[in-house]
Amino acid sequence: MNLPDPLIASNDRQLFVDNHLIDSLEHMHIHQHTPSPRETCLTLNRPWEGETSWCPVVIKDGDKYRMWYRSQDEQQDTGGFNHTFTAYAESEDGICWQRPNLGLFNFNGSTDNNICVDNPNTKNIAVFLDERPGVPESERYKAAGRWSGGKPARIYGLVSPDGIHWQNAGDGPLVVASEDDPNFDSPVSAFWDARQGCYVLYARGWFPNGNEPRMRAIRMTTSPDFIHWDPWQYIRIDGKTRFDYQLYTNAVHPYARAPYYFAFPKRFIATRKALPDWGHEGLSDVLFLASRDGLNFTQPYTDAFMRPGLDQNNWHERSIFIGPRVVSTAPGELSLYSVQNYRTPNAHIRRFTLREDGFVSVRADARTGVLTTRPFTFTGNQLEINYSTSVAGSIRIALLDEAGDPLPKFALDDCPHIFGDEIARTVRWENVNAINVAPNQPIRLLFELIEADLFSFRFFDPD
Repeated sequence: MNLPDPLIASNDRQLFVDNHLIDSLEHMHIHQHTPSPRETCLTLNRPWEGETSWCPVVIKDGDKYRMWYRSQDEQQDTGGFNHTFTAYAESEDGICWQRPNLGLFNFNGSTDNNICVDNPNTKNIAVFLDERPGVPESERYKAAGRWSGGKPARIYGLVSPDGIHWQNAGDGPLVVASEDDPNFDSPVSAFWDARQGCYVLYARGWFPNGNEPRMRAIRMTTSPDFIHWDPWQYIRIDGKTRFDYQLYTNAVHPYARAPYYFAFPKRFIATRKALPDWGHEGLSDVLFLASRDGLNFTQPYTDAFMRPGLDQNNWHERSIFIGPRVVSTAPGELSLYSVQNYRTPNAHIRRFTLREDGFVSVRADARTGVLTTRPFTFTGNQLEINYSTSVAGSIRIALLDEAGDPLPKFALDDCPHIFGDEIARTVRWENVNAINVAPNQPIRLLFELIEADLFSFRFFDPD
């Protein structure tokens, strides 16, 4: 019998956002969860803001939550373009937000505002905390944003010691678009990728070759130093680079709890219109994508991750948008920040929540469902799961050898029924206190679910 080469799980948390570890599913399915709407964080009604303010980026820095967002005053045109600022807000809990009076830039004769960037070269900036070893304190924060002055498009960089006071990163642009694909015209995403040891930048591109009929898509590039960038590559989703829909934004970011890259691209359907009197064609919602390398993505569920919903002010061409990054705001809770009611007088930034790892689960109903993994190796002597059951539901888990036979003392019948709702449950088998498997010995896991969701698992060593 030819057995497949075992995968390596190490002690990394494993989510079910792809089929990487799944060998078989019986009476179970992949279920995508939708974020729950919470409170409005900011209503974008300041004189320097306006109906087309958007692109929030939220970072938790120590005990403070920090937000940067596009503040676009449509009443002041500069060279034919609406004047765009970057504004700043902060919060102690990620829920209640304040606009500090920064006193840095003049707007209508006053510096009483929260504008932190007024730079025509950097529209829709993507801020990140640079955790590269040895980065100078003066460059602890970095940002990338697009120049909106024409074609070919350019992306410029900014650096800052504190996220408030910014200066240009170098004398010129980070990237200049090629003549055959000359547009970057939407928010970019950027970050230091500690996993791969490089900076990563995502931006919009166009198919085919930047020409009509145009189809918006996502491309990425990497850099060792934030100055010199590699050639662009278009991301692949389930092996494809072209789709039946357009990807208006990307919102790619590394997930802090597990070695994945997640994306919340705005899906743009140009041929639909819900509001007869609306002045623009098209509708938008948000998808969820996942990747293990930042280039090859999967779409675990074909439905939208965020729909426009009952609010009719979201049923138009560019309304809803989720910013890159998710942050922890309470034990077991992740927060996402979305612009709603774009291009209306009620434009605002709203918080949405999910449970930790709660993007996708494997789900079983009242029929007994079984998931069997592919063979893999791991480190650790305990198994932790993130799960939820009904009061009648349960989960049991077996450890199998590479051929699929139960390991002694770790069969299903050795595992008591697990029920409840926990982010981190340590699995116990009868008469054993630890998982004693030889180093590098491949195993499989068998999960039995009844009326249950399984979000993630990981092996760990409590010592």
